[in-house]
Amino acid sequence: MHILSSLSVRRATLGLALAGAFTLASAADFTGRGVFNFGSEAGCPFAALAGAGNDCNRLALDDADTHAALDLAAHTIRFASTRSYPEKTIVGDVLLQGSGRARDGQRVPLTFHALLSRSGSEWSVSSHAHSPVSGEFDDIRIDPYKVTVNEPGTERVMLTAEQIVEALAKPSLTARLANVLVQVDDNRADGAKDADITIGLGLGKASKSVARARFRAPGAKGRELAEAIQQGNWTLELQALSGQIPRQVVQRDLFLYGLESQSLLQPLLQRGFHKNEKLVLGATNGKGYVRYDGQQREFAGADAAARAFLQDSFIGLVLGWQQQQQPAKARANGR
Repeated sequence: MHILSSLSVRRATLGLALAGAFTLASAADFTGRGVFNFGSEAGCPFAALAGAGNDCNRLALDDADTHAALDLAAHTIRFASTRSYPEKTIVGDVLLQGSGRARDGQRVPLTFHALLSRSGSEWSVSSHAHSPVSGEFDDIRIDPYKVTVNEPGTERVMLTAEQIVEALAKPSLTARLANVLVQVDDNRADGAKDADITIGLGLGKASKSVARARFRAPGAKGRELAEAIQQGNWTLELQALSGQIPRQVVQRDLFLYGLESQSLLQPLLQRGFHKNEKLVLGATNGKGYVRYDGQQREFAGADAAARAFLQDSFIGLVLGWQQQQQPAKARANGR
């Protein structure tokens, strides 16, 4: 869920479940609205969640007029479009998974996310990184992708592998400011095993809580995320503590995580979150469900949804880090 990436710097919010993931051999062309996953040679935030293919890198296309070509061997992603947009519009994104070494020596999962937009026929890119702990990192490990876009008669490089590594290792001034303004509080009482966090925006006493997220797996013998989900009784709860989460952010995350077609969530898709509303994914005795606004429906994709959310989103990354019994940190990076 991206609730805070967007509120802090740009993106945000809520969702869950893969909308068209599959494994690629060496190269592929994509067209049409959808979300596509491909392998990460650098590894995934929580390896057991990704499966044998390590398919935790992501490419998304927001409309039928945007195309992308992925070359795994050359580590290149090429976006193309001939449509003219009346205002700046997100048309696709790239999410790459990696890791870095924190100052205390531990290896920490890192995610790089780039949004591709068009205004008229002009391309632009905005990017950020997030991690479950704050600070700078070295020994960065991430697949060395280059992202390009079509220009009249040529191809323009929007991101290089070197720029991506730099963004992960040394956050920009804007990202540093965002990290100060984003507060992540660990809600776990002494002895609590399951992850529970509150996200706030602002400094000190002026901080305003905007979201709470919890992952519960009663009866799980171990703390591994995959094991907790596989045992078939778990819940992933996302609660809006503010009515100010942008509707467009909610809409895009429901798309990214495969929930926009769920009939139960149409009010959420149309108007965004009201204060204190909850969206819950879970499973009871192995049967998945989605719950919202006091109603619950069967949802066979709950397992895949939770796995994608925990790997791809900032909030999911922090929840997963907690669930693995990592030491609690005062603040995480939600750039």
